[in-house]
Amino acid sequence: MEIKFSHVNSTIFTDLSFVIPKGEIVGIYGENGDQLLKLIAFNKEVKGIIYFNKIRKLRRNYYLFRNDIVLIERNFVNLFNFDNVYEYFISYIRYRKINVKNIDKKVTGALKIVGLNENILERKISTLTSSEIKLFQFALAFLSNPKVLLLDEPFRGLDLNNRKKIVRIINRLQDKFSKTIIIYSNNPNYLYQYTNYLFVLYKNKIILNGKTRDIFFDHDEFSLYKIKRPDIVEFILLVKDKKNIKLPRRSDVKDLIKDIYWNVK
Repeated sequence: MEIKFSHVNSTIFTDLSFVIPKGEIVGIYGENGDQLLKLIAFNKEVKGIIYFNKIRKLRRNYYLFRNDIVLIERNFVNLFNFDNVYEYFISYIRYRKINVKNIDKKVTGALKIVGLNENILERKISTLTSSEIKLFQFALAFLSNPKVLLLDEPFRGLDLNNRKKIVRIINRLQDKFSKTIIIYSNNPNYLYQYTNYLFVLYKNKIILNGKTRDIFFDHDEFSLYKIKRPDIVEFILLVKDKKNIKLPRRSDVKDLIKDIYWNVK
């Protein structure tokens, strides 16, 4: 589902023009990247031209996109002041006006996608762990079967195992269902490892966009503007600069260690 912004202005951004490619895992990196994410979610008032799947977004037709783009916030915000998980699901479905024939089947299906047991429906939200809360947020988002999923710092506060679980969900959505996933993170290591396409912001302007690996390796703007690259990229570039050894552009440290071993050998 392609999203196109043309000469868009908001309280933060000026004259933004860019296209988010369909069916990719897209990263946003840089200051106010979370605000750009909310702009894409249509949560901010803007001036300019926005196309969603070749349909121009207007005030009068916002309802067409309401459930096609869903933002999973960095921190869970209880919209309804219900502490029971099941009651919250019901209220969320009504709030977003999601057309559902069998509510219980829809809810259990969403839980299954994220790997949560049905017994969580009997629990209070206040008793959920941080990883359960994040998976609960994903399950809520899946109720409307969105075409575009926006994630604000989805890995923050998660341990390695739960981060891998979230990554598996994201990859499955993209591979099997061709969903467009847009991730904002201020951690370049996550973006390098988990995204295919990247937008880099500097002083509220998009200064770079393209394939993630190419962006991090091939552009001097990171050094020029003192923007941090992923650790593995910094190391590979340092080896090339200091030792004149060109290592492959790996994303896995274990693979990189093997490359170093063979070069030393």
